[in-house]
Amino acid sequence: MKNDQQFPRPEIPERASYLIGDEELEAAWESIVDANRATAASIEHFLTHRGTRWKETMGENPHVRAANNRQANRHAGLLLGMSDQQATAVLNAAEYVREHLPKFWKTFRCGAIALTNLRKAAVETLPLIHRDDLLEIIDEELIDIAPGKTPTELRSWIIRRIPELDVELFNEAAEGAKDRRSVTFTHFGEGMSLVELTIPTIEAKAIEKKVNAAARGMNRAQPRDTDQPPAFAAAGVPTDRLRPHQVAEGPHPAAVGMDENPPVDHDARYQDHHAHDQDSECPGNERATDAVDDRTIRQREADLLSAWLRDGHCYSTPISAKICVMVPEETLTGESEEPAITTDRASIIPAADIRKMATDPEADHEWYTAATRKNQRRADRDILTVIYNGRFAPDRLRDAVIFRDGICQATGCTIPAERSDLDHQIPYERAGPTSGSNLWALCRRHHRLKSHGYLPPPSSDPPQSDTAKETHRKAA
Repeated sequence: MKNDQQFPRPEIPERASYLIGDEELEAAWESIVDANRATAASIEHFLTHRGTRWKETMGENPHVRAANNRQANRHAGLLLGMSDQQATAVLNAAEYVREHLPKFWKTFRCGAIALTNLRKAAVETLPLIHRDDLLEIIDEELIDIAPGKTPTELRSWIIRRIPELDVELFNEAAEGAKDRRSVTFTHFGEGMSLVELTIPTIEAKAIEKKVNAAARGMNRAQPRDTDQPPAFAAAGVPTDRLRPHQVAEGPHPAAVGMDENPPVDHDARYQDHHAHDQDSECPGNERATDAVDDRTIRQREADLLSAWLRDGHCYSTPISAKICVMVPEETLTGESEEPAITTDRASIIPAADIRKMATDPEADHEWYTAATRKNQRRADRDILTVIYNGRFAPDRLRDAVIFRDGICQATGCTIPAERSDLDHQIPYERAGPTSGSNLWALCRRHHRLKSHGYLPPPSSDPPQSDTAKETHRKAA
C-alpha cells in the first residue's frame, strides 16, 4: 500500500484509451505495469547495491574502487541475464536519470514507461548534463510526453527539443560531432560484412534517397547496364530527367484510396509495366535478362550501393532524389542559427549545412511556405485547402501532405510519410474529396489495416502528427 501511494499506478495512455473496455487488453495493461514496476524496483536495488559497495571502498586506491564497481555491475548482469557491458550501460543510464531527471525517474518507478524508454531518454539528454536548468525543463515535460511513446518517437521529440531550448549548444555539439566522421568494416564468419559510415546527416540523406530511388526504379526484370526501363524506352523519355514520383505512363504513383483493390506500391515506378519481351531488342543491341528480380528493396539498395562504391557500376535507372526538409526563412538568410528538420521530424540539420545545400547551384530547389501570410491578397493559394479533380493527388498536394504529416498517421508508427501511401480518409468511391483535409499518410501496413476497418477512424480535424505544427518555415 505504501509503495502504491509513493508510486501510483498509471492509467492506460490517452493514445490507447479506445482500448478500454476490452477485458483482455485491460488485463494485459495491468501486467505490463506490474512488469515495468518490478523492473524499476530491481534496478533500484542494483543501484543501491552498487552505491553501497562504492561507499565501502571510500579512501581505497582508485583502481580498487573501479574494480569493485565493475564487480557490482557484473552481479547485476548475472541476475539480469546480460553481459557485463550491457548491465553497466543499464545501470549508468538509470543512475543518470535518477540524479538528473528525478520526475521522469518517478514515472519509471510507477510503471508508466519501460526500461527501453528510460535508456533512450538518458542517451539523448546527455548533451545537457552540464545544464541543470535545461534538464529541469526536459524533466518536467518528459513525464507528460514519454508515457505511451515508442523509443523512436521519444528520441525524435528530444532531439527536436534540445535546439529549441539552446540552439548554440546544439550547434556546438553538431560541429564537434563532425570530427567523429569515420568508416568501419566488420567481417563476419558466414561470408558477410558490416560497413558502418558516420557522416553528416545532410550527406547521408542524399545517399539514402538516391539509392532508394534507384532501387525502387529497377524493373522486375533486371535491365542490362545500357538498358532503359521498357516504359520509358517506349515513350522516348530520357531517364536522367525523371524526378521522384514521376512516371512516363500508367497510373499516377501517388495512388490513394485503394479501399476495394489490393494496395499498390506507389513508389515502385515500373510496377505496372511488363518486362522486355524476349524477342525485343534493347537499346545498345543488348537484351534484358528474362530472370525475375525477386530481391527485396533493401537487398537492391545494398547491391546498388556496393556496386557504386566498388567500381562505379550503376544500372541506368532514374537516380534523382528529393530531399524534403523544413527550415526557418531566417536561417536561410543568415539571420538565425535555428537548424532545419527533415519531414519525418527524426533528423536535425545544422543551419550551416542547410545553407550550403540551399546555395548549391547543382541542386534543383522547390520551395513551399508553411506559414500563413497576414495579407491574403499577397498570399499564394493554400495547397491543402484546394479540392482537386480525380482520385490521385498531384505532386504539390502530395508534397504538402508529406510536410504536414511527416510520418505515417497511425498512432505509434514512425515510417516517413515520403515512404507511405496517401489515403482518402473518406474513400474516393464514397465521394471523399481529394484534398488536404481528407488525405493522410499511411504506411503500407496501416493502409491495409484501415482498408479492412481495423484502424480507429480519425477525428473530424485534419490528420496531423504530434509534431506537425511547424510555423514560419520554408519547406524544400
